[in-house]
Amino acid sequence: MRRMSPDVPLLNDYKQDFFLKRFPQTVLGGPRLKLGFRAPPYIYVNQIILFLMPWVLGGIGTLLYQLGILEDYYTGALSGGLMFFTAFVIQCTSVYARNKSMTVERMLTTDILAEEDEHEFTSCAGAETIRFLIPGKKYIANTVFHSVLAGVVCGLGTWYLLPSRITLLYGSVGATAVLFVFGWMTLCIGEYSLIVNTATETATFQTQDAYEITPLMRPLYIFFFVSVDLAHR
Repeated sequence: MRRMSPDVPLLNDYKQDFFLKRFPQTVLGGPRLKLGFRAPPYIYVNQIILFLMPWVLGGIGTLLYQLGILEDYYTGALSGGLMFFTAFVIQCTSVYARNKSMTVERMLTTDILAEEDEHEFTSCAGAETIRFLIPGKKYIANTVFHSVLAGVVCGLGTWYLLPSRITLLYGSVGATAVLFVFGWMTLCIGEYSLIVNTATETATFQTQDAYEITPLMRPLYIFFFVSVDLAHR
């Protein structure tokens, strides 16, 4: 039986580049922080802003709760309502950009491992930029349903991650800080894949996802986990 030479790399140069693009996108739920072509900085900045948007909206409710202005359930309702409104606006913006007559210039690539064609962008809020960052939903019903689910998940997540409640539960400031940060990172990952752009799953053919089930997976995991914990409390 022949042994593989130790000089043979596990991933060649082409596969390494593909892996470095795909792995962060899969872990973070959709943001494409490494592209196969030169893109203007605002492409990456816009993605970071969209990724952190749920944390900002949840932070508003959290701050009001910590100041004693709102009760915990009102805090969840406020953050959930803000997230629903934001998600709906994002989806409507995507539909508007997709319906504009402006076309996106593309330079086709011959690399079979490339994830996307090369694009040319004219401005940070141009139609071609919006279509690239927010592909939008196939069906109007999913536009509404995914926006509603985004609001519910954000509202329950905000309620679950209130610092004072976590401190009462675990009795440690350090544990509270760790759970708060990683909890909100998890929520941002779920929300991004739901309302902005879904990561390409390695074991799923995109053509088979006719009803857009893939974007629901991460948010539903979060929803069930948080719901069970809140019910137990």
